[in-house]
Amino acid sequence: MTGTTGRSVAIPALAVLLLVAVAADIVRRAIGRPEPRVPTAATVASRGTGAGARSGSDAASRPLEPAAVTEPLDTAARAAVLQRIVAESAGTYLAAMLESEDSAFHRWPSDRGARPLRVGVARGNVPGFREEFLANVAWAVSRWNGIGLPVWLDDAPDTAGADIVVTWADKLDSNRTGRTDLTWQRRGPIVRVHIVLATHTPDGRALVPTQMVALALHELGHALGLGHSPVASDALYPRTSATDLTPRDRRTAVVLYSLPPGSLK
Repeated sequence: MTGTTGRSVAIPALAVLLLVAVAADIVRRAIGRPEPRVPTAATVASRGTGAGARSGSDAASRPLEPAAVTEPLDTAARAAVLQRIVAESAGTYLAAMLESEDSAFHRWPSDRGARPLRVGVARGNVPGFREEFLANVAWAVSRWNGIGLPVWLDDAPDTAGADIVVTWADKLDSNRTGRTDLTWQRRGPIVRVHIVLATHTPDGRALVPTQMVALALHELGHALGLGHSPVASDALYPRTSATDLTPRDRRTAVVLYSLPPGSLK
């Protein structure tokens, strides 16, 4: 892990606010036209629980150390990232991610392309679990693998030593159907993820395979470092019903993985 403290030198606050405001305006204009919701799956995820929440259900993201904060990028890197956001944020929800997640990006290191990220998917032993759900998660993995990120997800039934562990629960609290807990280094790279998928909604309704597809797509997006989208048709919308990734989901992930992880504060 990285234990050094963040540097105190920062680019002028006014410049940061201006660049982020411009990026947010680009995104607002890009998403100004409402899009129809995907009709093939019911809503399966509820609103997030506040700043730092990461899932369609969501749990607060957890740093490697309980008191650790994400280390800021150095001055030049921050300026370059903000300029990239202004230039490339159209068609993404990067500005919304910055606004809701304490101005920090977290993602897996790009050098992990040399070794796939192991996604260990446990077989469920809870009420409502279906064998089809394993195939739903595998399909969601294949959709994220299809967008050309510098990391590759390799799903397997063995959770021992997996980078991303997927387990199951009958129901979750706080009106949620999924939870993604991230562990990252202070410089921002993700090092470990635990996903919990529920087989029932909090009011007891059993999820069906199309709902599990939407839920798995959403939580795996969080596992890759994506935050919530403000657009209802996206897989990363808090109350998602998307059974496939949208162009905005794909572009947000691709641009995220072209930027360094870390805090822009």
